[in-house]
Amino acid sequence: MNLQNYYDTVMQLSHGIVVTLDLDGLVVHGNAELEQLSGYSMQELAGRDWFETFIPEDERDAARKAVLERAHDQGVSAMAGAIRDRDGDFIYIHWHLKPLADSKGEVISILCVGQDVTGHMLRENGLLRERFTLMERNKELNCLYEISQLMGDMEPPLGVLLQRVVQVLSNGFQHPEKTHVRLRVDNEIWETSSFLATDHVISEPVMVHREKRGELAVFAESGHKAPFIDDELDLLATAVQQVALIVAKKESRESKLALEAQLRQADRLAKIGQFSAGVAHEINEPLANILGFAELALQTPNLPEQVKSDLGSIVDSSLHAREVIRKLMFFSRQMPPQLLEVDFNEVVEQAISITETGAKRSNVEIVRDFDSALPRLHADPQHLKQVVINLVANSIQAMPDGGRITVQTISDGSDAYIIVEDTGPGMEPEVLKQIFNPFYTTKDVDQGTGLGLSVVHGIIKAHDGFIQVHSKPGEGTRVEVAFPCPKDGILCSEGVS
Repeated sequence: MNLQNYYDTVMQLSHGIVVTLDLDGLVVHGNAELEQLSGYSMQELAGRDWFETFIPEDERDAARKAVLERAHDQGVSAMAGAIRDRDGDFIYIHWHLKPLADSKGEVISILCVGQDVTGHMLRENGLLRERFTLMERNKELNCLYEISQLMGDMEPPLGVLLQRVVQVLSNGFQHPEKTHVRLRVDNEIWETSSFLATDHVISEPVMVHREKRGELAVFAESGHKAPFIDDELDLLATAVQQVALIVAKKESRESKLALEAQLRQADRLAKIGQFSAGVAHEINEPLANILGFAELALQTPNLPEQVKSDLGSIVDSSLHAREVIRKLMFFSRQMPPQLLEVDFNEVVEQAISITETGAKRSNVEIVRDFDSALPRLHADPQHLKQVVINLVANSIQAMPDGGRITVQTISDGSDAYIIVEDTGPGMEPEVLKQIFNPFYTTKDVDQGTGLGLSVVHGIIKAHDGFIQVHSKPGEGTRVEVAFPCPKDGILCSEGVS
């Protein structure tokens, strides 16, 4: 029997790829299946380097070493790999390799028999991709669910809620440990722990009521050209919508609570005002009688000193009570403003003059900084004077060991401002919240009624103005009061003082 013909017949009848390589990796024999799959004829392949022809350059050395090492195996060995055909397409093959020896028992070549498993590999890869897609989709849905759950509890501060969103969002991406999230809303920023900004970033604007309020950005540590998949782009777009909803819902809730607090405060003040007005009217007449009779009694000649002293105490106490009643009348708006055209700078100067004696006694310096272009106001001069006296007096009382008060007037065309700023100890936030509440005071019982700033607030409101107080412990207090000056001249008239 002709062994060569027998060998060729076996090669052609095999249902898989059959190829023989010498120990240098050159093609010795090959069957028709090899020609069909590779696109090369045996005339082209004979004597060519198998690895140079079919294996990608970056895998060539490793493949050559793995195959030629099988020459030392005694039996049949198996391995899997891919070859590239003439058109550049990859074919996945499962190989069985057997060394061939000559009559002396020396290995001279390697017989390689392979089965084309490309279809199986593609199906397997497709299933893996589907599995990966389902896993990523599940992560994204869990992420969005956790973010939506945050909207069920709006009690925590907005900053706490948004920090939770940032931490949760990174878990919805392929590699959470290499994903960094930064959220900016207005002037505040929240980031994942160990945040790192990279060149690979996707971002979306945070739109609240059609207004851009910030940006949500995701950074990835990746060497891939496309570190984000399409689903992750959709995840970011949905997450930023959730962020906008959280911000809008939280702000709406806070506005509602603030409005409710204002309504409760307004109702409370109205009731106090009604009560105060009633008390003031009931007490005013008998108090006037007490004061009048005490002053008449003081005019009696030859009064003993003790009687004079006692009557003097009655007069002083009555005057103090009358001042309290006057403040109650201001607070309850039983004394409406009598509008006149006034020189605001002059009114402020008169008020400062009244307080200067007390300022000197406490070693407090009062610095004036008046705007000479301040317009003339249509206001009640006595009421304005009361505002300035109360503000300056409060500053003096806050600095028993001395300090400085700056009284400044400013005009910006539409408003006339007075700013009273001191170098005192400032106020705690809890105190600052209550300073306009009637009868609230931090002074001793015999040193204040707690009505001073309530009266100031009432006067300013009666003149359609507004007041703002800025104060921090250790940084002093700054009070800004504005009286409107509309161009139609109803409340202000142009002029230079």
